[in-house]
Amino acid sequence: MTALGVLLAFACTADAPGNASTASDDPAAGNGSAAGNAPARAGDSAPDPVSARDEADDGSPALDLETALALAAMPLSCVDRPHALRPDRAGYLDDVAYARRRGFEQDRAFYGCWDWHSAVNSTWAMVRLMKEVPELSVAPLIREKLRDHLSESAMAGELQYLTDNPSFERPYGWAWLLLLHAEFTSWDDPDAATWAERLVPVTDLVAERLADYLAELETPVRTGVHPNTAFAIAMSLQATAMAGRPELEEVLRNAAVRFFAGDRGCPTAYEPGRSDFVSPCLEEAALMAKVMERADYVTWLDDFLPPIDSNDFANLRNPAPAGPADSPPSEGGAVITNDSLRAALGARSHLIGLAFTRADAMLRIAGALPADDPRAQPIRALASEHARAGFDTMFDADYAGSHWIGSFAVKYLVQATEGSIS
Repeated sequence: MTALGVLLAFACTADAPGNASTASDDPAAGNGSAAGNAPARAGDSAPDPVSARDEADDGSPALDLETALALAAMPLSCVDRPHALRPDRAGYLDDVAYARRRGFEQDRAFYGCWDWHSAVNSTWAMVRLMKEVPELSVAPLIREKLRDHLSESAMAGELQYLTDNPSFERPYGWAWLLLLHAEFTSWDDPDAATWAERLVPVTDLVAERLADYLAELETPVRTGVHPNTAFAIAMSLQATAMAGRPELEEVLRNAAVRFFAGDRGCPTAYEPGRSDFVSPCLEEAALMAKVMERADYVTWLDDFLPPIDSNDFANLRNPAPAGPADSPPSEGGAVITNDSLRAALGARSHLIGLAFTRADAMLRIAGALPADDPRAQPIRALASEHARAGFDTMFDADYAGSHWIGSFAVKYLVQATEGSIS
């Protein structure tokens, strides 16, 4: 099947905008998780996406028209699908009932794709794909979605909510919002100028709060999931390079040096955690490549990461397992609740996404090394290997993965194509 076939498969299985809340409002229907309302899996009607694209010389996928179309299908299939119900809907003594707010489409911009940050990065993916591949056939549809979601009233609602909830989506969602705004500001397009202007109040608020957060943070968060400090700083630095926020950029660089410049011997044996989608060691190494002089960075990297052919590097060298050993529990035995199924699929999707974030980080590390550094080419080869593993498995977690993994595939492909996302 061609990439257009992939697109149609997603379009046919995604909830229609007018009925999107039905699945996620009904606990028996899976609360918007993969159960019952998922986009097509690779083993069902949608093929492995790598079969629908040309490959680079090293065998890794390339960001061509076919690839862009297949990847655009993923955010398009979920951007109008409202968030799943929260899993913590039962309290200790009280039952908590949730009801969908009426008219949320009018004063919320990022209400699709499972959760807020995934809605933001899905929007970013669509924008970046249009910039990279202007002839993309679904570009008019993407523009229609952007006009609906980034209306003046929607952005006013987002500003009010973020104002009233100062720690909401800190710092991961903030970094994606900054990058989305940066894409618009760096795009010579009339619509993009309008959307950038509408995003200014929210991104200014987030930029100010991120600077305050990092200034007050005593030690970095080194987890492999959303609160990871190195990932947020690196993403935000990409945004400041494109959108020109010198004050925030200074804060970000200073924070990176304060948190990480003295690190030695990253504990690679701890990776990956069961639900990691970021490699703490590789992401930190990639961040420091951005903020250190090359000579200093080479010395720092010598002390921070083990040799890539050593046993200590093995956990980073091998793509994280996301196959049968980490499959969701079967319904053949004990009764499975929606939340346990969601957790299993979510953990699996994170390990699949980890392949792309590792590949992206490896490319940034390799790009900062001198051309004659013996590590550069092997690290690039490992990046391609991890990316192929990501493309091979990116539909294996159903909607739990398809609502966000495409954004990280785009991020990797842009890095692989241009050497820098900015």
